[in-house]
Amino acid sequence: MAVNRMNDSVLGGLERPALAWMADRLPPRILPNHLTVLGVLGACLTAAGFVLSCWSLSWLWLANLGLVANWLGDSLDGTVARRRRIERPRFGFFIDHTCDLFSQTLVFLAIGISPCAHFGVACLGLIAFLMGFVNTLIGAHVRNTMRITYFGFGPTEIRALLLLGNLFILAFGIIHLQIPFALFGWFGSITGHDLAISMLSLAGVAVIAVLAIREIRALAVEDPPPVAPRPGAGR
Repeated sequence: MAVNRMNDSVLGGLERPALAWMADRLPPRILPNHLTVLGVLGACLTAAGFVLSCWSLSWLWLANLGLVANWLGDSLDGTVARRRRIERPRFGFFIDHTCDLFSQTLVFLAIGISPCAHFGVACLGLIAFLMGFVNTLIGAHVRNTMRITYFGFGPTEIRALLLLGNLFILAFGIIHLQIPFALFGWFGSITGHDLAISMLSLAGVAVIAVLAIREIRALAVEDPPPVAPRPGAGR
């Protein structure tokens, strides 16, 4: 059974028409699996760009190229399958989300290696991503609905913010913000990437917790406990 998708992306009004336009003009020989591979290669380029930025911030141009390739591959594969009516629900679900899992883990770890963010902060972002990922899969099982975004924020918005952050660094360098308290064991300063990742991660975890509590209450009503048989019943 195909899983329904819940996608209220802030950028969706621009993204969906653009993806449909590109999908309709792709050569027939380009299949969804090719685009999935493009998405993974894009994640590898992104990770390489972040790691190489330890030696020169100019490598962030490579990271941005990888972000665009990752977006194209990850977003177009499903669009092409749906518009050509060649969906493979179980195979596509497994391949798409397995590739997402490894790709985003690689990118977050590379951000932590780069000078753009502390490793601990990048790991916080990865934990928040994995919590959202698992919560999405739980929703797919319980409600047969995949939540792609949370209050308008999803993978496309994350890529867009990373790309803009990289452009800012390329233009002005890494700006360190002075803080009067400890953050993940560090005193003194954090980067703009640190601040953005920390705020988004903490907000994301809070949203997931609120949605989980709401879902527990709803399921408690929809799926009540069985009534225990009275002693002596059936004799």
